Amino acid sequence: MDILWIVLIAAATFVALSLILAYVFSGIVIHSRRQPIVRTPEEYGMVYEDVSFPSTDGLTLKGWFIPRPEDSGRDKSQVIIIPHPLPFNRHGFIARNQGFPPLFRTDVDLLKTAAALHEAGYPVLMFDLRNHGESDAGITADGRTEYQDVLGAIAYVEKRWGDSPLQIGFVAFCMGAASTMIALSEGKDQVENVRFLVAIQPISADVFFRSYMCAVYTPLSLYLIPIVDRIVQMRGGYPLYEMSPRAFAKNIQVPTLYIQAKEDPWTNLRDIQGFYQDTAGPKELWLIEGEMRRFEAYNYVGEHPERILAFAEEHFS
Repeated sequence: MDILWIVLIAAATFVALSLILAYVFSGIVIHSRRQPIVRTPEEYGMVYEDVSFPSTDGLTLKGWFIPRPEDSGRDKSQVIIIPHPLPFNRHGFIARNQGFPPLFRTDVDLLKTAAALHEAGYPVLMFDLRNHGESDAGITADGRTEYQDVLGAIAYVEKRWGDSPLQIGFVAFCMGAASTMIALSEGKDQVENVRFLVAIQPISADVFFRSYMCAVYTPLSLYLIPIVDRIVQMRGGYPLYEMSPRAFAKNIQVPTLYIQAKEDPWTNLRDIQGFYQDTAGPKELWLIEGEMRRFEAYNYVGEHPERILAFAEEHFS
């Protein structure tokens, strides 16, 4: 076979494989992969209710409401909402349930965090963001669409409390944190009852993709990112650089605790430091020391909730 034909066939194969890979990644960006609900608060001895409520743009969201313990001495007006990361659901992430190709290896149990908050006397709302768990389908956009789910969760607890006094705190993870940050900016007249935000490892989509591809597939894979970005937009999503909460941080007035694993290989510390710097209200930054990957840090805060509980105690009063 002529050497030119060999080169052309090899080039065509490379382009075809690149387009296939880019299309797969674009699907993960805008539609995620649903994790089935396989765990419940009952595993931690928590009584709960299955609930559903609408996002502010009309999607049906499913979740759990975990009432405060009967013997709690807490103020009855206080409730905590926990929005989850991508591609999790309300209880967390099970690696074996993620489908092909497997992108993440670590199981994460968000119920640990819920249990710590519940044990401290707080009622908790956990729910599936759009296109996750059992909630309705929709475009995933690292908060640019999901903020409407967060506003729906706020409206749900406000309706549940009725005319009673209400204080809301958020303990939000990654995409859930970004969604909450944008909700606090975009829904100014709908967040009056929010008292604080704990934002655990929020991230900009373009920063995550660069860091993830370099760490997992080597820097040679970076050529795929502009292809993925273009296909995402063709399929109705936002450009990757627009999937970031940073532009909205300047409007956040509530006390905010940012948490980030310092050695997380799937981010750049300048990203979360930028969120922290731009946040208008009172703020703290907790960089978790030690060799800890991103998903491990989600488990870590559930196993070591003391700083989160202290932050809630301080800002709920």
